[in-house]
Amino acid sequence: MTDADPAPAAETLRSSRAFWIVWLASAVSTLGDGLRYVAFPLLAAGLTSDPRAVAVVFAAGYLPWPLFGLLGGAIVDRHDLRTVMWGTDTARAVTVAAFTFVLISSNGTIAALAILSFLLGTAETLFDNAASAIVPQVVSPGGFERANSWLLGVQTLNTTLIGAPLGAALYALARWLPLAADAVTFAAAAALVWSLPGRYRPGTRTQRTTLAADIATGLSWLRRHQFLHTACLLLIVVNSTLAAAEAVLVLYSRQTLGLSNYGYTALLVTLAVGGIAGTVIAPTLRRWIGLRPLMIASAIGQAVALLAAGLTSKVPIAVAAMAIVGASNAAWNVVTISYRQAAVPGELLGRVTSSYSVVALSAMPIGAAAGGVIAHQWGLHAPYLTGGLALTVATLLALKWLNDPAQKISDR
Repeated sequence: MTDADPAPAAETLRSSRAFWIVWLASAVSTLGDGLRYVAFPLLAAGLTSDPRAVAVVFAAGYLPWPLFGLLGGAIVDRHDLRTVMWGTDTARAVTVAAFTFVLISSNGTIAALAILSFLLGTAETLFDNAASAIVPQVVSPGGFERANSWLLGVQTLNTTLIGAPLGAALYALARWLPLAADAVTFAAAAALVWSLPGRYRPGTRTQRTTLAADIATGLSWLRRHQFLHTACLLLIVVNSTLAAAEAVLVLYSRQTLGLSNYGYTALLVTLAVGGIAGTVIAPTLRRWIGLRPLMIASAIGQAVALLAAGLTSKVPIAVAAMAIVGASNAAWNVVTISYRQAAVPGELLGRVTSSYSVVALSAMPIGAAAGGVIAHQWGLHAPYLTGGLALTVATLLALKWLNDPAQKISDR
């Protein structure tokens, strides 16, 4: 099988109605994610002052990916994608609504909050794999970058710029309100996906296999595809350095830049604005300079921005660095997701996507922990300097193998 570099000139959506239903469902659901993004830390801080307990709630949301991410991809490749998506969001709506009633009637506990975070993260392993796999079925191949740009753009906008401030405002009125609104967004997104016409099977299965065999097939396919395999390995460094930077950003903004809490919020907004800009411009840059140069430029752009943040204590330079980090990371995501959707056979897309996602999201808590340790040992500039250097070296090392997306799958 040959995987040509997918860059047709036409970017017409095959089924505009189907895609825009998926887009609207994503917009509604990620608005709820933004509400929960700010509500969970506030709820946890209201229950305990122990930072370890608060961290457990955060970690519980990411834990399902290394535990169940591969299984989620195998399950997705066996079922109708539309059914997986609306069924998962319905389950999440019921789960969050149930916890909302707990909060209304009692204070709740850290353990219950961590369990909720874990359950939502587990459902996410199914929903995110299905959501990525359904894009090639509602968008023509030439429109993948454009479609993913719209999807990632609205996710960043609703989660950070709209959802988080709105969640804080709702929490100020009543601590259960953000979760009640989140349950509503899950239900609305489920209804939108349910309204999609037709069936969206991942592909034709020629023989019965076990889930273990399906998972192994997905991992093997990714390992044998040199370009995607290399991109996945480089993504470990991209994500871990980003996580290290974000983990100490609040302290960096206060102690190094001398900013207030509002200044820290402004840096987060700057990251999000850069991310939106990156999603908007990525399809155009992809056409102008090609896939490989844009991926390299994105990785080096993030590395240079981290180095700049690590060498400065000046607010304007730090703000510019955060904007570049956001834009570089978003552009990387748009083009790599689009390429993966075009290169991977439909019947394998859920499994390969889950393999890719497990690597990507497992790097986040590791990078965050490393950032904290490095900052504690060598100061708040150190995570940015070490991250920038590590990403620069990793990108240069990857150049040898990140060389030709138009390739055959290795038989080894």
